[in-house]
Amino acid sequence: MTMPAVPFKVCGLTSAGDAAAAERSGAACLGFILYSGSPRHITLEQFRALAAGVSRPKVAVCVTPSVGEIEAFLSAGADYIQAHFPPEVPFKTLRAWSEAAGAGRLWLAPRLPPPLDVPTGWLPLADSFLLDTFDPVKFGGTGQTGDWQKFARHQRAHPGKTWILSGGLDAGNVAAAVRESGARWVDVNSGVESSPGVKDHAKLAAFVAALPPARD
Repeated sequence: MTMPAVPFKVCGLTSAGDAAAAERSGAACLGFILYSGSPRHITLEQFRALAAGVSRPKVAVCVTPSVGEIEAFLSAGADYIQAHFPPEVPFKTLRAWSEAAGAGRLWLAPRLPPPLDVPTGWLPLADSFLLDTFDPVKFGGTGQTGDWQKFARHQRAHPGKTWILSGGLDAGNVAAAVRESGARWVDVNSGVESSPGVKDHAKLAAFVAALPPARD
């Protein structure tokens, strides 16, 4: 029996029309970037308005947030917090994020250089981990594919966590990415855009059509 397609999140949404299209496409989650350094950045008030117009779970994407920011994002309608951060962030800060959001609502997205793996000490802090393409400056949004074997290694080692594959995915490579990484969740952003923050609905439809069946 064919399983449903791999669950996916459409990230970098900036408009009501694109958020509605992502919802209609079957996206499991919708991502909104509240980091001012991103070309897809929206304000907290914009996020509040967009979140009110869709029913799918909303993910507030941020970089090294304060506890106050996490609380504000949740109050504005976020169901999950996706926190990007460099690996040198103190453990006590990560723990504070976990306490503020709850491990079940926190997606940790560390910017890990190629030699580094997710420390096992971080695992109790979040139920979900997003692994994006490493860039020495950017926190995601590079449009470049990542290390699919590194992702596979993490997922095999810690199957009790949700591992989300991100980085340069599009209709042309998502099937190979899932096959080679074993990903059970994927995140798409620039691969379904016509320009930063503007989703191409035809590309989104092609991406959904290219998704392989979910694995057990």
